[in-house]
Amino acid sequence: MIVYTRPPYPEIQYPYIITNIFDETSFRHIAGAKSVIIDSGVNSVFKRLKLKEYPGGYVRWIHKAATWWYKIKTTIPNTYATIPDYPADYIENIVEDNIERTIRNIEYAVKHYPHVRWIIPIQGRHNDIPSMTKMLEYVEDAGILDTYNYIAIANACTSKNPKFIHDSVAIIHKRVKHIEKKKGKTIKIHMFGPSISTWKLIAPYLDSVDTVITNYWCLPTTGKMCTKKQEKINAWKTLLQRIKEVEKIKKTNTLIQQT
Repeated sequence: MIVYTRPPYPEIQYPYIITNIFDETSFRHIAGAKSVIIDSGVNSVFKRLKLKEYPGGYVRWIHKAATWWYKIKTTIPNTYATIPDYPADYIENIVEDNIERTIRNIEYAVKHYPHVRWIIPIQGRHNDIPSMTKMLEYVEDAGILDTYNYIAIANACTSKNPKFIHDSVAIIHKRVKHIEKKKGKTIKIHMFGPSISTWKLIAPYLDSVDTVITNYWCLPTTGKMCTKKQEKINAWKTLLQRIKEVEKIKKTNTLIQQT
């Protein structure tokens, strides 16, 4: 399983970088990368700022993601852009019609920017796996997976419940295996921001996850906030050790019997 992340300082290189179009300084980290995921900045927009829509509207935000993809893919061909989605798991700022608006964004993005290597977000209601599988069914029925081969589980990134995270990933993995068999193609599965403590649990179902080390993200790796440069570097080294443990775990190509 690949872990997309971002070192605490641009001079530290890492092969799998996640950037953020809300914070364009994040693109300073891509030098030397093998692969990049361009994230839409959901956490910044909907959690930190508590907005109900992307700045300037979804059309502008999709255009911004596509523009960055075209810019980066010339030097890093293995670059993907996430179609902006809407969360329902930020309790302080729930977007009630998050699935419907995410579908609207997907339809707009693939129509107006069909050549971008989009990651298709699979959203759901808060703590509601059936709504997530229903959205995956829509994406399949709409023919979107005929063209695109990377999806992302998007409704469990704030969950602290290992069982919910595991079950979400296991059920999507099972559905994707059936879709792959019907379509005769491989579909990659990403998961946005799951807790580091769940990585080993979910790695057999996934191709990739993401996480970002900041002052707050030092907590799961060092147990305290990071305020000094050396503390952040030490936290980064600890994270790299965790990454090495899970990058050896390959996604299974067979259905996993759920217990």
